[in-house]
Amino acid sequence: MTDALLSLVPAWDRLTASEGQRLVVEPLRRVSIPELVVVDDDLPQLDGATVIWAWPDGEAWQVRAVRIENGTATPYLVHAERLWVQRPDPNLARLLGIDPADPPPSVRWSGHPRHMEQPPRHIACICRLTSSERVYQAIHDGWRSVDEVKRATEAGFGQCQGRRCVALVAHRLDLTPDEPRGNITSRPPLVPVPASVLAAFAEG
Repeated sequence: MTDALLSLVPAWDRLTASEGQRLVVEPLRRVSIPELVVVDDDLPQLDGATVIWAWPDGEAWQVRAVRIENGTATPYLVHAERLWVQRPDPNLARLLGIDPADPPPSVRWSGHPRHMEQPPRHIACICRLTSSERVYQAIHDGWRSVDEVKRATEAGFGQCQGRRCVALVAHRLDLTPDEPRGNITSRPPLVPVPASVLAAFAEG
């Protein structure tokens, strides 16, 4: 898949098998690399595999990623001395536990995040089709943070894991996504992934 196509198809839409197709999971591939380039959650050095989990390992980083194409999933476990995050996803920053304005020496942060399409005004969460009215009702009922509204309305529980709706819900709460209450608690995996892929990492 080319870089141009990667930028058009969101990660959460790429990590699925075709309808009715059984996913074949290849053995886990272990890779060691001095600097891992991450472009909008994808790894161009590893055939465009998508990051699903990453965490610090001393001064280095461990990254779990997977590439799914033509019904075959290729899981990667990557050890990288440094990360170069381009067109960064804010959810990735939270998952890594870093402040993009002050990243550690082992991380370079550059570019602007992917532009997310705006849903119609009456829809707050396009993945779960949660209406704006439902979000306003939750706010009226006393929920005061994006995390609380998420749990009350299911906004942010869809395939994009809140990338498209968190900022909109925060705006309706008069918060910004930079504030703790204006965001959601990031938990791995970074994007939804089939359980058979997660099992490959467990076996590895």
